[in-house]
Amino acid sequence: MSGLSFRRLAFMLLFAFLVWSSSTGTCHARRGKHWRHSRAASASLSKKKAKSHGSGSHHHGGSKSKSKAPSPPKQVTPPPPEKKGSENFNVLDFGAKGDGDTDDTKAFQAAWASACKVEASTIVVPSEYVFLVGPISFSGPYCEANIVFQLDGTIIAPTNAKAWGSGLLWWIEFTKLRGITIRGNGVIDGKGSVWWQDSPFDDPVDDEAKLIIPLNRTAEQNSPIPINSKLGSKMPSTKPTALRFYGSFNVTVTGITIQNSPQCHLKFDNCMGVSVYEISVSSPGDSLNTDGIHLQNSKDVLIHSTNLACGDDCVSIQTGCSNVYIHNVNCGPGHGISIGGLGRDSTKACVSNITVRDIIMHNTMNGVRIKTWQVSLLLLLKKLDRVLAEF
Repeated sequence: MSGLSFRRLAFMLLFAFLVWSSSTGTCHARRGKHWRHSRAASASLSKKKAKSHGSGSHHHGGSKSKSKAPSPPKQVTPPPPEKKGSENFNVLDFGAKGDGDTDDTKAFQAAWASACKVEASTIVVPSEYVFLVGPISFSGPYCEANIVFQLDGTIIAPTNAKAWGSGLLWWIEFTKLRGITIRGNGVIDGKGSVWWQDSPFDDPVDDEAKLIIPLNRTAEQNSPIPINSKLGSKMPSTKPTALRFYGSFNVTVTGITIQNSPQCHLKFDNCMGVSVYEISVSSPGDSLNTDGIHLQNSKDVLIHSTNLACGDDCVSIQTGCSNVYIHNVNCGPGHGISIGGLGRDSTKACVSNITVRDIIMHNTMNGVRIKTWQVSLLLLLKKLDRVLAEF
């Protein structure tokens, strides 16, 4: 029994060993088969990628061999740059005579028409010539910017009443421009004596004239005899300003002399960015309403290093002006430097940020002043009625 039991036990152990060996081999076989499949798949995938890459390279290589090399772009010669600031337009080249008798108005107009088309161009009014020019407007707004009016000669106004028609507010006008400069050593002469002597007969006398005390303490007994024009007729009652700028930006006036204007010598209306320096204004102290520089509805104005002698305000500042700086100005004769008159006919008037300093006044009626118009009693009563009605 014991031998049988030992034999049975050995058989069972042998059987168990065989079963264990068989399961272990199968596991290793499966694992190995799985590994071999993975390696084969990886190798196959690598081969496919290599083949695909190789075929792609071959395809690109083939396309390169078939396509032609691109031709270089054609060289396009750019147009020559437009000349800026290098063109001068001399009024003599446009037919001006400069003899003081021939009317050169059309020549000035033609020179302006050409200069207007070129940015930073220069109109030349040469020295040693006297140009008779009638009422003229150098106007934009389609002109190029930064035009220079080089004034070295003399421009005189006509004293023929016919040249002025029924009357104009300006003689020489620059309007709606961007960057306009008037410079040089020349003269603008308004020939104003023809107009001033007619004033006592045409226009009411400025009330301020009553404040003038004659040097010899005696009043003038006889009214002045009018100086008539060349045709023997009186000049129009509307008197022109000699040089006017309207609706322009970045305006510069320097070096020139403006003299004997029928009314204001230099006026800026609706302008922005104004610079006036080293100019001279000259007219007699008894020439009526001949303001030196007149500002209206203008902003950012600088006036300095200037001599102003006239028969009214050296500088007059009207409604709508702001950021005005005036310094180092010689004023006299004249009525001083004035703000106003403001509020005429009970209108609203606004002026702001005005600076006046380092001014020399000599033989002037006033220093610096603010002039306002008196509000009518009727208007005050109307305002009072509105205030009372609100309560």
